[in-house]
Amino acid sequence: MTSCCEKRKICHANGTGEQVLMFGYEAKPGFEEKFDVIVQEVAHGFYSMRTGIRDIKVCHPKEGEVAFCVTFTGKDDMEKFKMGPANDAYELLMDVIVGKDTKFTGGCLMPDCHSMASMIEYLKRTLKSKTYASHDVEGTRREICKWYPRDEEWKRYIHWDPSPKKYTRNLMFSNEFMDVILMCWPAGCKSSIHDHDESSCWAYCVEGEVKEIQYHVPKYDSTIETGNAIGRCTALREKCVSTLRAGDCAYVRNDIGLHMVCNTTDKPAFTMHVYAPGLRRFKIFAEQGDVSIHTLAEPPMTSIEGVINAAWTTETDPEGVLCPESWNSFQLGRQRSTTNSECDSGSSN
Repeated sequence: MTSCCEKRKICHANGTGEQVLMFGYEAKPGFEEKFDVIVQEVAHGFYSMRTGIRDIKVCHPKEGEVAFCVTFTGKDDMEKFKMGPANDAYELLMDVIVGKDTKFTGGCLMPDCHSMASMIEYLKRTLKSKTYASHDVEGTRREICKWYPRDEEWKRYIHWDPSPKKYTRNLMFSNEFMDVILMCWPAGCKSSIHDHDESSCWAYCVEGEVKEIQYHVPKYDSTIETGNAIGRCTALREKCVSTLRAGDCAYVRNDIGLHMVCNTTDKPAFTMHVYAPGLRRFKIFAEQGDVSIHTLAEPPMTSIEGVINAAWTTETDPEGVLCPESWNSFQLGRQRSTTNSECDSGSSN
């Protein structure tokens, strides 16, 4: 299964649109002093320019050498400068410089951006809690969006299931505070409607296009409220629908809502999900009000750090298994922990 989507381009995606032009000259031997006099006049003229110019830098490393770096508001302004002031400068210098023309280099001003490695290093430094409560949601989203995926960084994590409707979960990085997972979405597939327990979930579109549908948090019946793994809830109400294309990043957690992700296009799509902490249990919902809690004691990964997981089979459900015993045991442990904390607090008063 292949993708034919347009790649996210660094400067065109999040760049400012500014254009940078660099060029320079070297004096002929014996003409250094005359060269420098002309350069001073040219630089003065450049520094006085305002229209279409964002910034001008003139570097004079030594007698007989000069380099210009000019930033423009757009490509048209840059081209006009090359044909006008830059050409005028060349004509003033042409008799005293080495070479017979101006060598220009430049292009879009490159924004602050991440490689996959530097993005994960950022996440390792900042995501260090066991719950979403302390996360800098927008700051983390901004940093994730600075990643401009290169094929050699992420495509080795792509693995598919034989089923044309089953998405796959491919672990890219994991530690005690987070899982970073590449989700591979065949055309026409979708996840269940689910929540995220104590985890933050950032969903970043690497390539292709997916829809994220968020739902308001429903009210649960007493079976769920008292810790059981299967129960009922009020009918789900749609909150918002977002289309995620390459470079877009959504965020959800339990006090915001539930969500589902689907690929409604006829091409595969790829999303990177950052779960912090790693998602080990969550509720799965049906729109008519059924709810079941799935426990991921061992999250079903299609591959781990690029290597196929032998535990993944054609029967594997990417959303884990319904395990009431595991959930009820977890709830019992949580209740005991709360009781012990209350007892400790009471004994200290």
